[in-house]
Order: sequence, then C-alpha cells, then structure tokens
Amino acid sequence: MSTDITKNERDIDAVLEQAQTLIAANGPLAAIDYLMQANRAYSSRRLERELVSMRVAGFRQLERPPVSWSAEADNRFDNAPGLPEISASELSADALRSGILGKGGLIVRGLLNNDRADEVREWISKAVYAHDSQADEHTTIPAEDAAWYKRSPEVEGSLVKYDRSVWAVDSPPAAFGLATIYRDLGLREILQEYFGEPAMLSVRKWVMRCVPPNNGGESGWHQDGRFMGQNIRTVNLWLSLTDCGEGAEAPGIDIVADNSRKIYPTGTHNAPFDWTVGQGLVDEIAGHYPVQRPRFAPGDAVFFDHFNLHRTGFGTVDKHHRYAVESWFFAASLAPEAQQPLLF
Repeated sequence: MSTDITKNERDIDAVLEQAQTLIAANGPLAAIDYLMQANRAYSSRRLERELVSMRVAGFRQLERPPVSWSAEADNRFDNAPGLPEISASELSADALRSGILGKGGLIVRGLLNNDRADEVREWISKAVYAHDSQADEHTTIPAEDAAWYKRSPEVEGSLVKYDRSVWAVDSPPAAFGLATIYRDLGLREILQEYFGEPAMLSVRKWVMRCVPPNNGGESGWHQDGRFMGQNIRTVNLWLSLTDCGEGAEAPGIDIVADNSRKIYPTGTHNAPFDWTVGQGLVDEIAGHYPVQRPRFAPGDAVFFDHFNLHRTGFGTVDKHHRYAVESWFFAASLAPEAQQPLLF
C-alpha cells in the first residue's frame, strides 16, 4: 500500500480515509506517521485536529508489555559542579542518562535555533489569544485565529489555561509543530533508546507556558513524582523561548542538581502548601546538592525527570513574560493513565 503524499493531492477526506485504512492494517502509529507527512504538504487544520485525536485514542490501542530498565549511567559528568551542560549536537541517550541519573538533570544549549524559538513563541501567543477571545462572549475572531485553540473530543477534563499557559493538545497547530520539531531533533529515537521502549507524551503534562513577571514572588518547590507516582520512568524537556533566569529580565527556573532519586517530604519546614517542599528543607538539601537558577537563551533546554526538585524562579526586576514549553515524556509501559498519555 502506497502512502506517498503528492503535491497535487488536495482531497483531505481521502487522506483521512487512508489514515483509517492504515490504522486497521498497521496500527495507529503508522497512521500518525502518514498524517504527519501529509500535513507537512497541506498545513491542514483538519489534519492537525485529527492528529491530536488519533494520538490520544491510539494510546488506548497500544500493547504495553513490561520492559526491564537499567538506572546505570556513565561518569562523564562527574566533575560538573552542578547540572552539566552540552550543545545540541552532543545530545544522545547516553548523555541524557548520565545527566539525569548521574547529576539530576542536563542543560542543552541551542536545542532550537533562534528562528525556531521565535516560531514556537508565536504559536503560544496565538493559542493564548485564541483561548482568551473564545472565552470572551463579546469577542469574535476569524476562523483561522480560532483554530489555534480547539479541544479534541478525545481529551478529557475542563478547558485549561492558567498563568497564560495552555495544554499543547488544545492547540492542534502548535501540537503538530512541536511534534514535528521533536521528531526533527531525533527525540523519538533518543528517548526510545533511553527508556528501552517507545516514549509517550501526555495531555496534562505537555504545556505551553507564558509566565508573567512576579517580582519578589515565590512559587512552590515541588517534585512531579509526588503527583504522578514513583513507579514511572520519565524525561521532562523544559524548553526556554525567552532570555530568562539569572541576570535576565524574565522569570526562569530554580532547580536542584540532586541525584539522590528520592521524594522529599512536603508540607513541612514552613512550606506554603501541603504539596510543596518547604524552603527550610531546600536549604538543608542545598548543603549537599547545588541549587541553581541557570541563565537560558531562547532555544536552550533542560532535561530532568520526576525526582527533580524545582520551581519557577521569579526575580526582583523582571520586565518580560517568560515563554517556555514543558513536555513530559513517559516510558510507554508505565505511562500513568491519569495523565492521558498520547502517542508521540
């Protein structure tokens, strides 16, 4: 069966019919690959919406046998004083393993070039604008603008927007663009090697963020393993799209270079909430592991997993919003269904 896309083929109905045939013959991943290829040619909002639905529904059809996994890592970053840093060309499964398991995380400089970082930042602005306009009953926007915020019927839960941030799946054009970028970067292959099985994204933990300044404010130190559980395997890609962090004028991320791989108590040491780690305990941890507020340029990234202790890092003289994308990837066999996993 040919799955080639020609420039002259404009019948989106036929493309979607072919995708359904591929699901029946070869499974949802084959159909997703086909629609990804098709949409590179067509830039069709219908195809982008169908891709979101197919990713969510496809996970439910996936066979997920248990996979053994080694938490061993080499010592290439042992001499790094905090989180190690590499260039995008040096990113590999082994580097990721050594950074996350050996040091608590890995900073990758220049994962995206400036043009691509600008493009993704624009996607976030379009998604937030579309959400806000649709939420205002007195505002009408063109259909093309409205398409940047549209919920798939396969996605569960109320519509989400907080701190000018939205779920990536609620913006099908952005979800397609981000998935394309991640594939172009080779992340699917890198994460497959890291996990020893396919990586899944998720509805609830794939978030496009636009965080405003909150000078002098504090956010809660937290570990995502506290919410998602510890019997999982994860990699989070936190992708900066703004000059932010230490010495910049936009909120960054405070992060602990901690390889102890344990979940700390919450609600103690004067913690502001029962789900956060108190500053007093963080100060104790800082006696053993570096606490950092890295400086990120647009396109820089940091990778870590659900054991990492971190928070939004607000400054005192910030002037700009911080744009970023947070993408949690899960090993397929242990992906928590509460997070609504989706095929990558």
